[in-house]
Amino acid sequence: MPSLFRIHLVRASLFLLLSWLGVGAGPAWAHGYVVQPESRAALCRSGGNSDCGAVQYEPQSLEGLSGFPAQGSADGSIASAALPQFSALDEQSAGRWRKVPFAAGEQVFRWMLTANHVTRNFRYYITKPDWNPNFRLSRVSFESTPFCHADGGMQRPPKDVSHTCQVPARSGYQIILAVWEVGDTARSFYSTIDVQFPTAGSPTAVAPTAAPAWPARGSIYPSMDLQPGDQVATRVFDAQGERSDLQTRLTIGSVADGQRNTWPYLLAGRINATQARTQRAGRMAGSGEISPVQGQNEVHAPPGSGIQTVEVQITKAVEPADVIVSGLASRYDVPASGRLDLRLQVTTVGNIDLHASLVDTGGKTLAVASAARDASGQGRLSLSVTGASAGGHQLVVKGTNRATGALVQRTYALEFTGGIPASGSSSAAGPEQRFPQGLSSYTAGTRVFQPKTGRSYECRPFPYSGYCVQWSPGATQYEPGIGSHWQMAWLLR
Repeated sequence: MPSLFRIHLVRASLFLLLSWLGVGAGPAWAHGYVVQPESRAALCRSGGNSDCGAVQYEPQSLEGLSGFPAQGSADGSIASAALPQFSALDEQSAGRWRKVPFAAGEQVFRWMLTANHVTRNFRYYITKPDWNPNFRLSRVSFESTPFCHADGGMQRPPKDVSHTCQVPARSGYQIILAVWEVGDTARSFYSTIDVQFPTAGSPTAVAPTAAPAWPARGSIYPSMDLQPGDQVATRVFDAQGERSDLQTRLTIGSVADGQRNTWPYLLAGRINATQARTQRAGRMAGSGEISPVQGQNEVHAPPGSGIQTVEVQITKAVEPADVIVSGLASRYDVPASGRLDLRLQVTTVGNIDLHASLVDTGGKTLAVASAARDASGQGRLSLSVTGASAGGHQLVVKGTNRATGALVQRTYALEFTGGIPASGSSSAAGPEQRFPQGLSSYTAGTRVFQPKTGRSYECRPFPYSGYCVQWSPGATQYEPGIGSHWQMAWLLR
């Protein structure tokens, strides 16, 4: 028994060490998060919160050290469970996160466990009445004693587990921290829940023009950074179609205004300034007031407006983009080793990300290269080719404009001679010829390079090989890769 105890002690110490280092000691045993009321991570998954980072793909993985509030994640990293990949959750301001309408009294909290595990308890903490929502979460933000505690009994709970709790009275924006403490590791799972309590009786409780009754008709997503000169505009639709008179347009004036979390705020403010009778954009507070926020904003419309949907259209400013490759030869002699260095002289127009690839006739990529070019200029791009054999090849050079995403593509046909002999090729066929050179000598197995397509072809076996020599400038039906009946005579190689 003492030996067994020592084994367990070593395993526990190793797990704690790896946890402290941020390294998993093995497969994750348990995962889970609060889905009712929707937690911050759950809303990131559903799209209710934006610009969340990796947590939108795995809201169940907010696993940190146990022992909150005495231990656990450090102040400022409570929402992310101190996991760097989820650090976006630690951003904190009064308008950053969507809030779930909430009330004091009996409330149900529902967890979705993607892998249930032996459980010590579930605990629920709430922010103090005078907490500051514009500071990152710390222990002083929360009451030190949980308002609800559910004993796990060191048993495995169901994967869909709920608790009925008595929530204390609060007013306005509050945060509830839900903790699931597993029973046989030193880890817990944390869910941050942003809630909005009624603020009846306060000066902000009455929203202008009955805004709480205005349903959301669309979203302004912080989808990408924009550049000066780019435009964003709303497209408003009712039952008859698009209402151009209700459109709001914003032209980006600076790099700062084009940041993905800034321009939605500016567009929402423009909507509220110019379309206040028919649309309001922003995030709705518990009082019903709708105000622009950084990041995602919702566009609301009153029921009597007839507005059904509101979409956002981005129009990128026209920016020149081009890629020009020079210095290429139409034919390259490849050493028997199959190794060849291609050096390209590339001229670019615009801020371009360059990608080049060399592909053989079978579709195999032999070499790739990438480079970035700022503004207009010239530079070199080198591809180190290995495993090249004789035949036609395609050099594909793509340029992507970093500002607009516009794609420019140039494709060049190259013919290789020599190199590694093609597998399965017939020695009797001899070296590859350039069509239609040596036309009268074409027989079964003859391989030719077609400069019009940049591909290689092999003459079919008898009796079809007779078609391979039937070609003239006025009769091209059997010309490899080109003629109307070329496949009767040739195989693509």
